Amino acid sequence: MRLFILISVRLTLSSFLLCTLSGNLLAQQFGQQASSSKPFMAPSPHGMNQHRRAQTSSSAQAYLQKQYTPRQGNPVQLGMPLHQTEPVQSAAYNQNITQSLPPLYSQNRPQQRNQLNQIQQVSSTEPIYPPALEALADDSEFSNLGGMPMSEGSYTDSIDELCGGGCWGWTVLPTDLLYTSYLAGPKEPRMALAILHEKDIGWQMELEAGARVGILRYGSLNDNVLEGWQLDVEGAGPPRLNMEEELDLDAADFRVGVPLTWRQGAYQAKFAYYHTSAHVGDEFLERNPSFQRINYVRDAFVLGGGYFPDPDLRLYAEIGYAFNVDGGAEPWELQFGAEFSPAEHSGLRGAPFWAVNGYLREEVNWGGNVNMMIGWQWRGDRNNHLFRIGLQYFNGKTMQYSFFQNSEQMFGFGTWYDF
Repeated sequence: MRLFILISVRLTLSSFLLCTLSGNLLAQQFGQQASSSKPFMAPSPHGMNQHRRAQTSSSAQAYLQKQYTPRQGNPVQLGMPLHQTEPVQSAAYNQNITQSLPPLYSQNRPQQRNQLNQIQQVSSTEPIYPPALEALADDSEFSNLGGMPMSEGSYTDSIDELCGGGCWGWTVLPTDLLYTSYLAGPKEPRMALAILHEKDIGWQMELEAGARVGILRYGSLNDNVLEGWQLDVEGAGPPRLNMEEELDLDAADFRVGVPLTWRQGAYQAKFAYYHTSAHVGDEFLERNPSFQRINYVRDAFVLGGGYFPDPDLRLYAEIGYAFNVDGGAEPWELQFGAEFSPAEHSGLRGAPFWAVNGYLREEVNWGGNVNMMIGWQWRGDRNNHLFRIGLQYFNGKTMQYSFFQNSEQMFGFGTWYDF
């Protein structure tokens, strides 16, 4: 009996020790599980798929990646979860991203659809619009996008067509004149050769080596619209060769001037300064030793105006006052006339012209001369330069001021080139 009690006590104690050890092991295992952030479990294929799907770009994100992948300096990784990217950047950083977009158009707030019509044009280097803009153009709300300019490569309108005469600016060395020389003016600068017969002295060759060109213009940038203000320079030396005396030089008058001209529509005006002086040829002095040479000089200011009742017809008049005279010259002079010269560029076939000029001078008691021309003209295809051939009739005081008191009546054939 005593032996049975001892064995029972030992078994009870052994069981108690085993339970205590088991409890300690369970407490340690529970403590380890409580200290971890997540319960221990095997990796889940479903969880891995979810993480992989979060990194997959949507269709819109894929389109944007395709559009802007070539752009450098854009650190945005589309489709990346926010908690795996770098901290949020500043507003200046976001502005740099906006500047990396295509340079055709720029919007400050593209998320506001009601402001899409307020588009600021930056440049035009892309050959075509991006597909997104083409899709917006089909939307009735953005129909005005169809009026946006095309790329530079597709521009066909010149500045002439774009301005239509409404754009004014500075032009250095303009091609044409706003106030052209009088076609029948006997003292206008041009290139000319005329063979004329004078009833008393016989056949004479009237030459002229001169030009008038534009220096600076403030006016229309359209070459087909001649309007504005223009500064010109002119110079000429018209000699007379005596065909009856083996082409001896009888006389030559020299002229230089600076005209300031204006034109607006059918009206034009001119304010000019010019200097002219007369010289007798050596051969003429040898043939006429008793001739008294004079020092004819004029330094004058001129105010003139013209009117076009029709683009092909001009009426004009001008008055001049010489503040410095010598050799018998007097201050006042008056010039007027009319001319018909088609403004159309008619190519090789040309067009007819006629011109009449009257020139009165105080130094000959307000006498003067009349000069008439008629013939055919050709106007430049790319400018208004004029080449003419035709008949000339001159009657009155001579064109050579060395003999300004003489009267002449001349008729013949000539060629003239006007600038």
